[in-house]
Amino acid sequence: MTTVNSLSQQAVMWVEKYRPQTLDEVIGNEEAKAMLISWLKNWKPGSKPALLYGPPGIGKTTLVHALAKTFSYDLIETNASDIRTAEKILHVAGHAAFEDSLLQHFLGFKGTIILFDEVDGIHGREDAGGLEAIIKIITQAKVPIILTANDVSDPKFRELKNQCLSIQFFRVRPPLIMALLERICEMENVKYEKEALKILAKVSGGDVRSAINDLQAIYERSGKITIEDVKVLSPRDREITIQKALEELFLSDDIERVKRILNEVNVDYEIFLQAIHDNLPYQYKNLEDLASAYDKLSMADIFLGRMKRTQNWSLLKYVIEEMSMGVNLSRKGKYTPIGFKFPPSKLILMARTKLTREVLDKISSLIGKQCHVSRQRAIRDFIPFLRVIFENNPAEAKKFASWFNFTEDLSSYLSGKSRGFIKK
Repeated sequence: MTTVNSLSQQAVMWVEKYRPQTLDEVIGNEEAKAMLISWLKNWKPGSKPALLYGPPGIGKTTLVHALAKTFSYDLIETNASDIRTAEKILHVAGHAAFEDSLLQHFLGFKGTIILFDEVDGIHGREDAGGLEAIIKIITQAKVPIILTANDVSDPKFRELKNQCLSIQFFRVRPPLIMALLERICEMENVKYEKEALKILAKVSGGDVRSAINDLQAIYERSGKITIEDVKVLSPRDREITIQKALEELFLSDDIERVKRILNEVNVDYEIFLQAIHDNLPYQYKNLEDLASAYDKLSMADIFLGRMKRTQNWSLLKYVIEEMSMGVNLSRKGKYTPIGFKFPPSKLILMARTKLTREVLDKISSLIGKQCHVSRQRAIRDFIPFLRVIFENNPAEAKKFASWFNFTEDLSSYLSGKSRGFIKK
């Protein structure tokens, strides 16, 4: 497997270090891969662009990079979730789409591929014609264009889909993910138990990127990968919404299902605890039920605080039990759902705090430059992982800070030492 260069003694995120560089290294979705290769080989002016859609973390963008490299195309990547207005999109991608540059041929490239990544990150009125600009470009382009998205089921994407060859991607099968994790462990000299890797692969939900991040986070915390280290994990659908999780937690009669909820929603435990807190008085009308639920939630908060102070991760199971089963079983009567509030009130205050936004923007921007990802993806996939490292492993945190060029203030924020202003 090809690896990216990194300075010795410096930390690097494994998800970037072991990013596939060739088509053969991209695991899973063989049918979709073959369709994309065939599309490029047969592309000619007037051909439809390719729209790759499917869950996050399964290799859509990585496949496009490997495809361009394999067939000697210059790749111009535009992240639609970052550059969303018509003016910006036309400025960045318009010129390259409408003219086949002689410079690329002079430099040895067969041509140019334009990638619009995360087109489903464009949202209606606030994005000032961004989707229309993309449609204009793809219908007039003289070069191959590829678009990626997680979900294009929204009716607003109907015209875009009509203009494209749609190629669906699916979650990667656990055996393929396990083989990749095992290979990474061998190359990093990580001691591991095969059964532990099997569990990691299974709970990843087919998300290769998350599986690798989980692997590195556990290793940075424990120095090895054993069943004991990963046993708190269980299968989860990484796309479950916070609203759906709240609905099932409050109203489901299937206690086994309730036990799995916190492992199926991809959200920080503190945020989910706050969401439960905000919604309880609206969902539980009986005062005894409400008091009992708040008592369980209080216990979860105590365990969570103790776990963070002592780094005793065995307490996590108690946090999960009190937040999920404890709150659910506090309900004695039947209630009619009236809708769930999210984000939590505390999160709204955080979002309104200018300093918080500036810090996250700086961190995500530095991650984006180093890892070639959008700010949105940096916040979603990288920052939660980095917080685990910065809060639990100061030595490795210093290496990551150096690699990403984080200032002392940014490092302090990730380690939790300077987040007090959020509570003000």
